[in-house]
Amino acid sequence: MPGAIRIERDVPMEMRDGIVLRADIYRPDDRERHPAILIRTPYSKLLLKRYDYLSVVDAAFAGYAVVVQDLRGRFASEGKFSPGYASEGPDGYDSIEWIAAQRFCDGNVGMSGASYAAHVQWVAAREKPPHLKALGLWIGGAGPGREEMQRGGVVRLIMAQWWTAMMGLNVADRLEKEGKDVSPMRRMLQKVLDNPEEIYTFLPLKDVPHFQFEGVKEIWKARTLNVSPALAADEEIDWPYPQIEIPAFHVGGWYDIFNDGMFKNFLSMKEKGGSLLAREGQHLVVGPWAHIGQLQAFLGAQYTGFWASGDTALAGEDHIAFYDKYLKGIERPLPVIRYYVMGRNQWQMADSWPPPGIQWVRFFLHSKGQANTAGGDGWLDRKGPLAESPDQFLYDPHFPVPTMGGRNVPQSGLVAGPIDQYHIEKRRDVLCYTSGEMTEDTEITGPLELRLFAATSAKDTDFVAKLVDVFPDGQAYNIAEGVIRARYRRSVLQPEFVKPGEVNEYVINLGNTSTLFRRGHRIRLDITSSNFPGYDRNMNTGNALGEDAEGISAKQTILHQSEYPSYVDLPGFFPAL
Repeated sequence: MPGAIRIERDVPMEMRDGIVLRADIYRPDDRERHPAILIRTPYSKLLLKRYDYLSVVDAAFAGYAVVVQDLRGRFASEGKFSPGYASEGPDGYDSIEWIAAQRFCDGNVGMSGASYAAHVQWVAAREKPPHLKALGLWIGGAGPGREEMQRGGVVRLIMAQWWTAMMGLNVADRLEKEGKDVSPMRRMLQKVLDNPEEIYTFLPLKDVPHFQFEGVKEIWKARTLNVSPALAADEEIDWPYPQIEIPAFHVGGWYDIFNDGMFKNFLSMKEKGGSLLAREGQHLVVGPWAHIGQLQAFLGAQYTGFWASGDTALAGEDHIAFYDKYLKGIERPLPVIRYYVMGRNQWQMADSWPPPGIQWVRFFLHSKGQANTAGGDGWLDRKGPLAESPDQFLYDPHFPVPTMGGRNVPQSGLVAGPIDQYHIEKRRDVLCYTSGEMTEDTEITGPLELRLFAATSAKDTDFVAKLVDVFPDGQAYNIAEGVIRARYRRSVLQPEFVKPGEVNEYVINLGNTSTLFRRGHRIRLDITSSNFPGYDRNMNTGNALGEDAEGISAKQTILHQSEYPSYVDLPGFFPAL
């Protein structure tokens, strides 16, 4: 291992069209050749203390040359930034090959990066640069997908507005260097960061004044108003995984917005990767973490355990072991899957997902027609429904159910993770279905899916589901969530409005989790029609997002009877069965 490292700032790299991108390079201070790790970011290469969860200093001392590059049109790099990844394929290819030709590199190049910096890796890998050997994908969605769009066709509104504001500040910097007065732009963008409510409560969204500036309105439009459901991580949208021929290291959290996409990437590459090396070289680490930020032992309102913290978590150690194996050819202990069981607060290892030995247990929704609120008569059990009265609630888009924890971006102004749902579950527009007490500790681990039969008075609306852990004292902490827009119930590629009053089946994906329901706890499923502003609210008009200044209320009916058996399939270890 090197005894010292060398840091070089703003190293220029010329792309094929003459645009110069700049990078900081951290490498062993010697005359040897080393493998390199490239991080390409839109968020400034100077923000790196533990950049994208990989310590560049630790990696350099481990014998790697770490290259942290500002994307085209961002910070120190020239050119115009394109939020649609248009330039990231060629720029990624050229950057990788430039690094491989340097005297400090031995020709083996890997990539690393979180969120947007994970997405750009897929685009670069599809170009097949000869010297790219491995990907390090932290908290990234499916392929180069767009993080604003949840499977089910609903935009993550609060994230889109935060991202637009962050990107907009750099736009202001560039325009200011051109001699333009950007003080009004800066003032309005700062308001977005200081008081996000000014944006997400504004109607119509297309006219929000904070983003009506040169270079910013285009980003806002691209990230919300023009986002196509075809970019969502849906089974219909099959990113060309066979084009990717190299191993990948996937890292994410149970409360990360990309939870579902990360598992899609991992499983799809194991099945469809373009080479045997790629199919056998997929590795996954999932902890009790949210999107962005340091790995911590506290999330939301809960302590997630000593071994979940950044100082003790194994994600960073596995990351270096991954590069040692695929860039240096050194065999290191590296499990296929390492996942954290919340509640048990322990790491587990597996060779497949869901883990071997998992049982699938079907819990049906029941009530006597009054499942509204946690004090209602809704319940969950394994018996199929017979003749039962449906449950109803009124969804008013001007009084949406507020986002309370869950899979959020903390920097957006929302708390991520498990939060007591007490106040949410007091609302009449929230239906609660609760199981009996667990007679033994029961682990739920794997993908979650709800099949819901429902009718609405509107031509389009949303249905939202949330899995909740109910403590003996009544505290109720959210575990996982999902949402679907009615028009996309059959296909995100071929939307179809519903006929008011007609019963339809909705398949709601709640992502993946691993959590322990302790003895005496109960499993609860909450059903409603909004989770705002984590997700954009459906105005029930059928119009495109951003068009409506006013919405209409929708009468929602949830059915659970012999011909319409609404149920959730839970994967886990059920010792009492």
